[in-house]
Amino acid sequence: IDQPVGTGYSFTKSEQGYVRNEDEVARDLYAMLIQFFQLYNEYIMCPFYVTGESYGGKYVPAIVYKIHIENPEAKIKINLKGMAIGDGLIDPYNEWDYGPVMYQFGLIDERQLEYVNLQTLLARNAIRLEEYSLAYDLFGNLFDEFYSNATGLNDVYNYLLTQLPATFGYYVPWVTASENRRKIHVGNLTYNDGTRVQMGLSNDVMQTIVGKVAVIANSYKVLIYNGLLDVIIASSVTMDWVDKLQWQYADQLRSAERKIWKVKDDDTEVAGYIKQTHSFYVAWVRNAGHMVPADQPRAAFDLIDRFISA
Repeated sequence: IDQPVGTGYSFTKSEQGYVRNEDEVARDLYAMLIQFFQLYNEYIMCPFYVTGESYGGKYVPAIVYKIHIENPEAKIKINLKGMAIGDGLIDPYNEWDYGPVMYQFGLIDERQLEYVNLQTLLARNAIRLEEYSLAYDLFGNLFDEFYSNATGLNDVYNYLLTQLPATFGYYVPWVTASENRRKIHVGNLTYNDGTRVQMGLSNDVMQTIVGKVAVIANSYKVLIYNGLLDVIIASSVTMDWVDKLQWQYADQLRSAERKIWKVKDDDTEVAGYIKQTHSFYVAWVRNAGHMVPADQPRAAFDLIDRFISA
């Protein structure tokens, strides 16, 4: 789905059409979903899951929460079952803990660790004071300037890689090719790179959505997974907010046993690790960075299949 409005082939002719927060994101996406089920009502009873990665850590809880509050009075009730989020930006205050991550990965030394920890203090203070744009600027400076200069690496999504994989450049030429435009019925619409949308959401990036995640966790299935090679949303910073999440089975999740996970029992390779309590699952995926399905498609498919089937 090309969302928010202004990404991909979605468009608006008005400046007011660009979203500025997650409530507006959810409003537009919910309207689209209702229209979809009006047109294709044969799917209305299908189990409905919302999944996403990275900034999807904001989008996914936003739309799931919107469905949750609208469903009781809605004429069209979406058969909501749960959500899955991979390497997601959900609670920036608690996730902003990059010093230990970079240091433990061997990417920075103790002197550089002091600098990153100082940026952490500044960013968290800005978030506490609701100076979200300042916190976002600090985030950008840390990864756009410091990280590449300190490490020589241009890939913040997998600390084993120096440059972004060539596959990152495949999608746009494919989706804008004439034959594919015809297949998805977009005609001559401009393909938007999302820059304008990013500007509109600049004050939203560093705001938390963890309160909505807690509400969702009390009523639906939740899967939170992380690639162990990710830098920008490392597994340790994900656990920083997961362990603090206030929901009805929080204590049980914190004390749950973490188990070894293999796609097949007789596999020689370990796919990762999983812990769960009730309908909340946490997974760590080995040999994967920020984009788990791209790095480990077999393991990613097995993970989401297990989650939906549970």
